[in-house]
Amino acid sequence: MDSQNSATFMDTKRLETLVDGIFAIAMTLLVLALAVPDVAGPLTNAAVQTSLYDLIPSFYTMVISFILLALFWSNHHRAFHRIHQMDNVLLWINVIWLLFIVLVPFSASLTGKYGQFPIAHIIFNLNMLGIALFLGLNWLYARRNHFLHEKVDPRQITVTKRANILFIGIALLALLLSFVVPRFSALVYLLIFPLEYLINKL
Repeated sequence: MDSQNSATFMDTKRLETLVDGIFAIAMTLLVLALAVPDVAGPLTNAAVQTSLYDLIPSFYTMVISFILLALFWSNHHRAFHRIHQMDNVLLWINVIWLLFIVLVPFSASLTGKYGQFPIAHIIFNLNMLGIALFLGLNWLYARRNHFLHEKVDPRQITVTKRANILFIGIALLALLLSFVVPRFSALVYLLIFPLEYLINKL
């Protein structure tokens, strides 16, 4: 690589290290937000049990968010296994993507605490949509600017593109459902697993 290319392009290893660290923190913060409840009134088994029942919405949101973060991390990792270099534009696409990642503990906590209100689910699903959009943009930009390894299987390029479109579509569907059945809108994300499996098979 000549000096001009060295000034223009960057190695991806440091970005991947940053991504791993931020995901580790974001996924840990999800669990830390699930605090042991304070029991009001006399301390009895029934009172503790009631307080734990009140945590179910927060626990449900935490599990869904944790699984989604793991899925997004996995897809980013697989993408950068095929991307061998980047420029400043691709770097900042990933930095903005990470901004949406670090917002997940906040939007998940908001949904767990105020899940009876549509606005909480709208914010959560907008957060997921932002992640899906920038993950797709990351792959699109890298592919169009020839940052992929030459030996990448064209089938894998197609599969990754379709998977990114799938994530965006499901996030949009969840966002629409936030206005209709807010408490159950996040369940739509579970469709990612069978549909992604079908994309890989077909």
